[in-house]
Order: sequence, then C-alpha cells, then structure tokens
Amino acid sequence: MNHGGLYFTREHVQMARSSRTREPFQAAFAALENGAYPGSGAWVQAGCRWKILEDVNAGALALLPLEDALDKPPAAPGLLGQIMHLHTAVHAFELLRDHPHCDPAFVERWLDRLAERVEALSLGHPNPGYIEWLWMGTLYMAAGIALERPAVMALAVETFETAIREDVRPQGFIPNAVKNDDGRGLERQVLAASALVLMAEAAAHSGEPLDLWGYAVRGVTAVTAAIYPIYYFYTTQKWAWDADLPVEAVQAVFRQHGGYLEIVHRRTRLKDLYTVLTDLRPVVDIHGGGFTTLTHGLPVRKGLFG
Repeated sequence: MNHGGLYFTREHVQMARSSRTREPFQAAFAALENGAYPGSGAWVQAGCRWKILEDVNAGALALLPLEDALDKPPAAPGLLGQIMHLHTAVHAFELLRDHPHCDPAFVERWLDRLAERVEALSLGHPNPGYIEWLWMGTLYMAAGIALERPAVMALAVETFETAIREDVRPQGFIPNAVKNDDGRGLERQVLAASALVLMAEAAAHSGEPLDLWGYAVRGVTAVTAAIYPIYYFYTTQKWAWDADLPVEAVQAVFRQHGGYLEIVHRRTRLKDLYTVLTDLRPVVDIHGGGFTTLTHGLPVRKGLFG
C-alpha cells in the first residue's frame, strides 16, 4: 500500500516544484512557508514543508506534538470535530511517515493508538448524523491506508457507494445535507462533497485497485455533488433551502472547507471551477486535504502555447 501523503503523489510534488514561480503555485508556496496555522494545521503545514520543501527541521518539530495528537481534544466541538481532528492527524502522520526522525517504534506505537481511537469513535457513535457518517467514511479510508487494513477501507467504500447510489440527486444536491432550514444547508452540502472527494482521491493513490472516481449510478458521481454548490458562490437567489443566505456566508464556507475544489478541478478541468478558484486561491483547507492549491493546482497558461 502506498504511503506518503494520502491525497497526492511524487508527481504532484514535482509539478509544484517545477512551477514554483508560476501561479497559482507562487502564492501557494508563500502560504506554506509564511502562513501560521494553529493546532492540527501546524502538523499538516510541517508535513507539507517536509514533503514539498524537504524541510527536515520543520518535520522533526512536528513529530513531537504528533506523538500524542490522537489524544488531544479537537478544536471544534461534537462528533464531527472529533472525526476531522483524527482525520487531520492521520493526514499529517502520513506526510511525515518517511521523515528520517520517524523511527519504526514511533510508527508502530502511533498506529496502534490510531486503531484504538477509530474503533472507539465508531462503536461509541452507532447512529451518527449524516455529515458525521460521511466524514467517518473519510476517516475509515485514511486510517485504513495508514494501518494497511483493506477491511477498514472497505467501510469507506461502502459509505461512498451508498451515498452516490442513494443520496446524491442527478442535479447534485444531497437532500440529507441541505434540508434542515437552519441556514447551514449549503455548508453541509460542501462538507458532504468534501468527504466524497477525499475518499475518492485517497483511494486513487492508495495502491489498491479502488476507482471511486469512476463509480457512477445513473450518471451520478462524486463530481456531481462536488460542483453543485459552486454555482451559488456569487449569487444565492436560487438556493432553495436556506432563506436569505448571504453570499459572504457562502464564500466563507468555501474558504474554510473548499480544499476539495482543487482536487476536482485537477481531474475535470471544469471552467466554472476555475473561475471560483481564482477568487479562493491559495486554497488551504486543513481538514480537507491541506494545501490543495500547492498539491493539486495546475499552472496558469502564460499564452497561446502556455
């Protein structure tokens, strides 16, 4: 099974390095090198500094807090906060797994604790809410890769396929996410889309024969759900579920949870996605893939022949 970053490969890193002086990478490198990201964000930042910049010192400094990261309280409350916290810790661990100071004893100890925490979280919440259920699938995928346990990854695949088969409508919206009339329907749609995209992307780079990107039911795929909310980035007049939804609130949601958009754009080259991304970049989504402009961005063409 492949280890190294969950959501990107050496080819992604090579593209970023070779395009460092071009956009969107120039601003993305600046965000990685100069940004300040508290809590679990610091772990992902350090992992990316090691992976992309080969910054040995940054990686070494992150290993100590990562030692007990699984037992630290999450920054956000509730079950979703716990799931995202563990998922981000796994992402950081995979980024730092090949660091020269990451010895086998640390890896074994950390993975044993990860297995305990994921199992406890799963058994302790047998009936999670819809978004929590989807994100638990994302955690299963990440933890299954880290632990090299296909049976755990299979739980993620089951979650993913159930959501595509039963929940995502051909238009792209997910009723279980958007319908609550509490003003947060679009936020939940974005979180649901992020979970689906992260599961598909991690599976694609896992080394296992898992093509979740290609999983389709009546033409519905993860991309169907992923692109639906972007059409409300500039106007919310036709958004049917949250009354008087401010555009500023929508854009704030994407700034916090829109890391998946870079991943989808790299795979689809959709022009409408590019338009939104030009207003969001550099995208940094600590819980949703990390520095995704840096890892999944595509060089902006300079002229007719780029």
